[in-house]
Amino acid sequence: MSAWKYKRVMPKVIVAKLRLIEPNDIVELAGRRPRDVQLMLAKTSYQAEISEIPTGQLDSISLENAFLENFVRTCKEIMEHSPKNTGFLLSTILMKFEASNVKAILRAKEAELGIDEAMTYIIPAGRLDEARCRKILESARSVSDVIELLSDLEYGPVLREALRGHEETRLLLPLAVALDKYVYGEIWRAAGKFRGLDKKIVRTVVGIEIDAINIKVILRCRAMGISEEQIRRYIIPVSEVFDEKELEDAIRAADIKSSIEGLLEAAKLAMARDYRYVLTDLLREYEASQSVSRLEMVLDRGLLKTSLRMLKRYTPFFNIGLILAFLNLKWAEVKNLRAIVRGVEDQISPDKIRRLLVLP
Repeated sequence: MSAWKYKRVMPKVIVAKLRLIEPNDIVELAGRRPRDVQLMLAKTSYQAEISEIPTGQLDSISLENAFLENFVRTCKEIMEHSPKNTGFLLSTILMKFEASNVKAILRAKEAELGIDEAMTYIIPAGRLDEARCRKILESARSVSDVIELLSDLEYGPVLREALRGHEETRLLLPLAVALDKYVYGEIWRAAGKFRGLDKKIVRTVVGIEIDAINIKVILRCRAMGISEEQIRRYIIPVSEVFDEKELEDAIRAADIKSSIEGLLEAAKLAMARDYRYVLTDLLREYEASQSVSRLEMVLDRGLLKTSLRMLKRYTPFFNIGLILAFLNLKWAEVKNLRAIVRGVEDQISPDKIRRLLVLP
């Protein structure tokens, strides 16, 4: 692996990482009014986007849009300066946000939300920018209509194949899982183009994210009483650590605790230390709270902790670890800021908002 291929992008990533907001400062913002948030963020990397908000239009929606615009701009700047394989991987990673838009549109149609309300849950990104999302929301009267309006993108055919599962269950889960399977399959294939240390890092970071999604599906479906056969259909069929039998054992285990213990044992046998850390935290949380929703937060936090370990483990070298770790940390920052401004608007107490934050 030649470190020199990262010589153009690394200075940008290092500077951007230094501009991340400290976790303690994020926590301090919980419960603050939009004006206070704006003043604090005017001194951060969000300055350009924040300054463009007209004084009379400062609210949670305008702030959320500023956060999201900042994240997308940051991603594009990194992509433009990255070597070919890295740029391609980042372009497939951005597909997560396009797919997130599709899921938000589907939920909005099912809940019969108005266009402006639905747009508060959408991240304008890539080919699904604000204009395209609004057009779909305006034109579609049903889930089937949404799928038809996406027929020019790969998401249309993907959803069409999963439509029967939606019609049988009356749940959006089959459609959401179909999108995840497609997008993360593309990300995994892009990860396969790397070699040496870069490949090891990509497979670890992306692999933990994919397996976290699979674990969430297994635990959520088990808590909902969904059949084993259906759960199998919802699993993303790629993993660096768990083979088909180990995931099958987790699906068929006697209870949720046994599912987690089985996966933890498989991670130990595979000597996958980052997985061991995440699953150990997961088991500890379940024994303490017996809450599946809390487990999902532990899995999200696990990805952040893995990203921080990558920074410590591989910082002396120019490699893709710093890029992926930074983007995961940046996205967590954006999600936390969104939770804060939306929580204030919904009149949620500061203590409850802080419990919603995903911090490493």
